[in-house]
Amino acid sequence: MAQRRKKRNLLFIALLSGTPFFLTACAMQGDQAKPQVSAQGQESGAAMILGAKKETPPPPPAGAPPRSQHTTPASYYEPVGPFFFYVETLTGVGPSKYGLAPTVSCIQSGVFKRGMRIVVRFEILDTKTGKRVTDKDGATIKMRLPHGEEVPGRWTIRGSAAALPDSAWMWDTTWDIPPDYPVGSLDYSIVITAKDGRTATFTPPIQKTPTSDTRVRIID
Repeated sequence: MAQRRKKRNLLFIALLSGTPFFLTACAMQGDQAKPQVSAQGQESGAAMILGAKKETPPPPPAGAPPRSQHTTPASYYEPVGPFFFYVETLTGVGPSKYGLAPTVSCIQSGVFKRGMRIVVRFEILDTKTGKRVTDKDGATIKMRLPHGEEVPGRWTIRGSAAALPDSAWMWDTTWDIPPDYPVGSLDYSIVITAKDGRTATFTPPIQKTPTSDTRVRIID
């Protein structure tokens, strides 16, 4: 099917027809990567990050869906603070130091192939002052990876050198995933130490079931 379509329709075809759509990793600067599409409409040497396939729709539910029997932990009813985080992981623009570039730039993703660059972009709000934490606050901000590496946060405009004046400013970090890094879940965290000594650690919330886990995943 892809042979009869223009390249600009590749994503549309992939999502509606079940043809796999391929992504690689992320960087914050550089020229936008141009995917090399094979005769079958698939990207050569890329990992399948997102795809869809045609299946029979499930029957309509007979009643209300069953409710979880778990009890909400008491911590969910406690005050939030001293800092509030908004965090997202994305692909980016250009190749990692291992030579892998994304086929689609700067989109949210929770799956990254080994050798890719992962971008973690975030905002931090000080619940005491009600203001954003910025580069003027003197805070130490870093991403902590499960193997012990720490990557400092960077205060930057979204879009980097190509950004327009009204683009948002946020914190970000980037990490090039080693080609031999263990596959599986990536338990990263964001740590802030304020100038006045207050500290907080953000750990991504997780949805876990016997068949799913929403943590960022590293694949081969």
